[in-house]
Amino acid sequence: MSVESVRIPELSAAGAAMAPAFRHVYGDCPEQFVEVYGDPATASATVIFVHGGYFRPRTDLSHARPSAQALAESGVLVASVEYRRFGGQPLLLDDVAAAIDSVCAELPRWGVSEQARENLVVSGHSAGGCLVLAWASHLAEEGPRIRLRPLAPVTDLLREVEGDLGDGAVLDYMGVRPEDDLEAYLRHDPRSRAALIPARVDVHSIHGDADATVDIGFSRVFPAALTELAGANHADVIDPESPFFPQVRNLLLG
Repeated sequence: MSVESVRIPELSAAGAAMAPAFRHVYGDCPEQFVEVYGDPATASATVIFVHGGYFRPRTDLSHARPSAQALAESGVLVASVEYRRFGGQPLLLDDVAAAIDSVCAELPRWGVSEQARENLVVSGHSAGGCLVLAWASHLAEEGPRIRLRPLAPVTDLLREVEGDLGDGAVLDYMGVRPEDDLEAYLRHDPRSRAALIPARVDVHSIHGDADATVDIGFSRVFPAALTELAGANHADVIDPESPFFPQVRNLLLG
């Protein structure tokens, strides 16, 4: 597998606000890359972010660029992960795990300080929240501390399929019903694997109670800390123009 970091050329003034500092490639497929925002040399923390889209191929990381830029403007390094959105499981979880491992390995070479490397936040929105929770459940007990901050996460794949939620998005992603391949679900499902998340991972979900896409009820019964944002919808938690975003940013970085 080839892994490289590619500097992004200077953009015009109109596009500069959304331009990452550089792109890091963590695999051989076109979708296996990370956009990095912020200054590695001065970053106070590292945020690895996984975008959502209800596992549908049509949604890529472009919709997460404004939030990545806004977080980077707070003085942190943001690594926004893209992954293979075609082909279903297990590609997405495999890619997220590979991307996080690759970013963490590259941080010293990018010039990120030891303090910023140790101040590590992993976050994901919607399906991205599901993926980072599943990723955390496969970590070893020993290792560095991590702050895991899922935003409006999908947390129960079995209930999603049972209720035919999201127009069948989870069933399309998994490719099989739980009764036909329970092992696959038990590898990916955050609710089933919650007890396997090691104690070194501090899990704190953030979810709006006006979310009409992913019911906050799922986060309320997930065994982790939860901050409910009264009146916030599904997009508010990643929209820098939302009145809720300053609170989200503080919960991520504070």
